[in-house]
Amino acid sequence: MSYLFQRKEQQLLMGSAAVMAAVGSAGIFMGCLSGSQAILTDGVFSSLAVVIKLMMLGTSRLIAKETSVRFQFGYWQMEPLVLFAEGVFTLLVVAIAAASGLQGLMNGGRETDFGLAAGFAVFFAVLSASFYFYLVRENRELRSNLVHFDSVSWYVDMILAFGLLLSFAAAWAVEQTAWAPWSRYADPVIMLVLSLHMIPPALRILRPSFGQMLGMAPREVHERVQRVMDESMKRYGFTDYVSSVQQYGSVKIIEIDILIDRAHPSRTIAEFDEIRNAIDRAIGYPDHQKWLTINFTASRRWMARDYLMDG
Repeated sequence: MSYLFQRKEQQLLMGSAAVMAAVGSAGIFMGCLSGSQAILTDGVFSSLAVVIKLMMLGTSRLIAKETSVRFQFGYWQMEPLVLFAEGVFTLLVVAIAAASGLQGLMNGGRETDFGLAAGFAVFFAVLSASFYFYLVRENRELRSNLVHFDSVSWYVDMILAFGLLLSFAAAWAVEQTAWAPWSRYADPVIMLVLSLHMIPPALRILRPSFGQMLGMAPREVHERVQRVMDESMKRYGFTDYVSSVQQYGSVKIIEIDILIDRAHPSRTIAEFDEIRNAIDRAIGYPDHQKWLTINFTASRRWMARDYLMDG
């Protein structure tokens, strides 16, 4: 299952990088040809985004190796790092786009061939929408964190494309009226509006990746483990437990220390392993998205610090 997951994830990320490279090249060419700063900026953004997608692909391949001599706990921490880089990169593009829009307004607008620009916007909108919905559909069963955030970048491109298309159509219509001189301001205004629209998707990438980099415990995983262990305490008569959880991308790191009374009826290693298996099944999550460690001890010295006792 893990092999099939990684293979499918890498195929989607590779395809995404290839399509984005084509979109970026076409955007730069059409931006220069039409004189649209909005299209040129988006083309540059798409071309640079290929680097991020290749980083995602490289991260997926590293995670597939699971461990190495230098990274003995795996490469999962790479995933939030590359997603954080994507979020920072998106915010950088937002700043550049906003600055370009403001400069265009202050300089009296720009001349733009709206016919060429609108033609590219149609192509860009159809391609971005098609690939976005393709990724969303393919990731419904795969549930890859990398593919999910990659689809967010395609969602941004899809909205940008439709925004460009509608704005260029409106600007072309204005050119046919007495208000034609104002059409010069269409491109810089588009730049400002689109830059503002790109902020929320960037934050949706930055927030979870930053939290994972800091090692913050995911609430949903914590509550699920606590619920399972509370039930296990009653079923097996354990004295106490401490659970610690962390998440890198889609991989959950779960460690559970279980305290057993010294007078507790003795169990064989096989019986303890069966208890581990039962707890593992109750917690759920696919094996390739979980690193679970369950320890049994009769001494609190070997248990993790109980954060619930801090108050």
